[in-house]
Amino acid sequence: MHHQQCENWLGKGAMVDLIIGGASKAGTTALYDMLKQRDEFFLPEKKELHFFSWPELSNTTGGPGDKHVVAEIPSTLEKYLSHFQGKRIGQVAVDISPSYLFHHASAERIQQALPDVRLCFILRKPVDKVYSQYVHLVGEGREIHGFEEALTLESDRKDRGYSDMWLYRESGFYAEAIDHFQRVFGRDRVMVVLFEDFVQDPKRVLRELCRHVGLDGTQAFNTDLKSNVSGLPKSALVARLISPNLFTRFLRQVLPTSLGGLVRRFIRTLNSGSKPVLPAHVQEALSDVYRNDIVRLESLIGRSTGW
Repeated sequence: MHHQQCENWLGKGAMVDLIIGGASKAGTTALYDMLKQRDEFFLPEKKELHFFSWPELSNTTGGPGDKHVVAEIPSTLEKYLSHFQGKRIGQVAVDISPSYLFHHASAERIQQALPDVRLCFILRKPVDKVYSQYVHLVGEGREIHGFEEALTLESDRKDRGYSDMWLYRESGFYAEAIDHFQRVFGRDRVMVVLFEDFVQDPKRVLRELCRHVGLDGTQAFNTDLKSNVSGLPKSALVARLISPNLFTRFLRQVLPTSLGGLVRRFIRTLNSGSKPVLPAHVQEALSDVYRNDIVRLESLIGRSTGW
């Protein structure tokens, strides 16, 4: 049925050409902002659609704010593709939804609905990503525990149906997901970008991404952007106001999507204080947890990560 629906949409130019997933807090918001500058790319007004991980996300709404995130996911393929109906012939339509990496059963759904799609995953050094993810939830006023305590709560939270954003330690493993996507789509269609490379040389990464989708790589981008800044909130009240809740869902319904997102990010940036430093003993313990997975990942992508 999915495939037939897609066939019907082909004439409307609404097919998705590139899916970008990845680790949370690994630069997907910056990538969205940069790709949106170029007419060669079509990006929906709503940055993250998460359609292909809907079955998992709809069953993990136990954490504070989780159900409000899930409430905005398109419920049918037709609704999902309607986000791309402004796409013009020749444009590369892009869906940026980080959750497809963690919920890698999404691979088969993507393959069934979009058999010719290309994929890109952006990965960040697990220890850094895990802590940044924690700080992000603290910044939204959703996480109230210290980091070490939050790590000990993880299995209990998983049992209670918290979303993957709360599974700090578990969401730092990448090899199984990358292996799965490579098996489903073939290695040549699955590009893997390291966040550290993206930060250091965004123009080179964007050039490679353009070539990955069949463009010539000469496209120029303004890469001097600060997107999705996170730090400890200066005001817990403001943090709670802009976190996923009924109020922000209401605002998204009355404001244009792009404007609402900008306002929310602007307030969040103003409310972000300094980013705390992860204690060395916690960093070392977590590094040990990921060592074998990193070795496996490096063999899958054929390069060293430097992690």
